[in-house]
Amino acid sequence: MPAFSGQLRANEIYATLFNMIISQEVFGDNISGTFSSLVDKSRVDGGLYGDSKLFYSADVLKSRAWGGDTEATNLLQIERPKDPETQEVVLDVFRQIGLTVDEYLSKRAWMGEGAFAKFNSVMLGMIRETKRVYDSTTFNAYVGTAVSAAAINTIQVSPTLGTDTSSADLEGAARIEASAIAQTIADLFIDLKDVSREYNDYGHLRSYDLEDLVVVWNSKWVNKIKKIDLPTMFHNEGLVDRLAEEILPARYFGDIIAASHTVLAGEDYRALEEQDITVSGTVYHLFAGDKFPVGASLIAGQAYQVNGDIICKVMHKRSVPFMSAFEASTAFFNARSLTTNHYLTWGHNTIEYLKNYPFITITM
Repeated sequence: MPAFSGQLRANEIYATLFNMIISQEVFGDNISGTFSSLVDKSRVDGGLYGDSKLFYSADVLKSRAWGGDTEATNLLQIERPKDPETQEVVLDVFRQIGLTVDEYLSKRAWMGEGAFAKFNSVMLGMIRETKRVYDSTTFNAYVGTAVSAAAINTIQVSPTLGTDTSSADLEGAARIEASAIAQTIADLFIDLKDVSREYNDYGHLRSYDLEDLVVVWNSKWVNKIKKIDLPTMFHNEGLVDRLAEEILPARYFGDIIAASHTVLAGEDYRALEEQDITVSGTVYHLFAGDKFPVGASLIAGQAYQVNGDIICKVMHKRSVPFMSAFEASTAFFNARSLTTNHYLTWGHNTIEYLKNYPFITITM
C-alpha cells in the first residue's frame, strides 16, 4: 500500500460517511542491533577534568658480558634507559543530538493519549539510539580501515592451489583457502607470543598474551568459511572460537582514499564519519559505513573504498581506546511556542590505535 495520504475511505453503505481509523501503532523496535560489542569492549574512562590520556612505551634493556673484578671500576657508571615513547589520546570530538516535541498541537494527529504517549516515547528514545548508532558505526569503520605503521602491519594469505586447472573443484579450492587462512593466523599467533620488534610502531621488543588478542572478522569471510567443512587446523588451534568472537559486516572493511574522487556507478565508497553530503541539490545524511551516492565528491581521508579481500584485523584488546569526556541530557521548554527541546551532548577522543600494540590486517 502507498503511504497514508490522510484521506479516509467512503463507507460502502452510506456515501456521506467515512470509515474510521481503527488504531494507531508506533514502531518502537527500530534499532535492535548495531554491532556495538567491539566499541563497548574498548571504552575507557575519561571525565570532566583534563582532556588527554598519555600512554608511555619503554623498550627492554640489554645485557652484556660480566668482567668479574674488572667491573669494580665501573661502579659509578651511569646507565639510564632510553627515553620512553609517549602517545597522547585527546578528548577533542564533541557531538550533539537535538529533538523538539510538544504536548499540544501534535496531539491532534492522534486518536488518544496512549498512541500519542507511545509516539513521544519512541522519539525521545531515538536520541539514545542515535548515539548508539554513531558510536558503533564510527568505531567499526575505523577498525575496518586503519593500518598501522609497524614493520609488519599487513599479512597476505597465499593458498597453495593445485596445478590442475582443468577441473573446477570449487569445494577443494575453498578448503585449501580456509586452511591457508587458518595456518596464517596460527603462525601469526606464534609470532606474537614470541618476543619481536616487528608488530608495534615503536619497534620495541614485545611479546603478547594470546588471550589479550582480538580477531575482528569480515563477515564475508566468516560466512564463506562456515559454508565448507572447516579444516582440522581450526579445531586443533581453537580458531573455531576465534572465528566468531568479533564479526563486523563487510561494508566496514576497506582502504581509505588518498586523493579526492567523484563516485561513479558501480563503485562502493563509504563514509568514515557521520556527515551530510549534497549531490545534485539533494542532501544525504550518512553515518560511518554508509554508501556514498553516485556523483558524490569525496575528500581524501574522509572516505574509504570497500575492500572484500580484507579477511580480518588482529589487534590487542587495548589497541583502540574509546574514551568518553562527558554525557549530558538537557531540556528547554519554550513557553511561547509550547515546545520542548531535548538535547544529548557528549564528547570522545579522536579514534586512533595505540602504537605499543599490534594492529594487523590480514588479506587474501
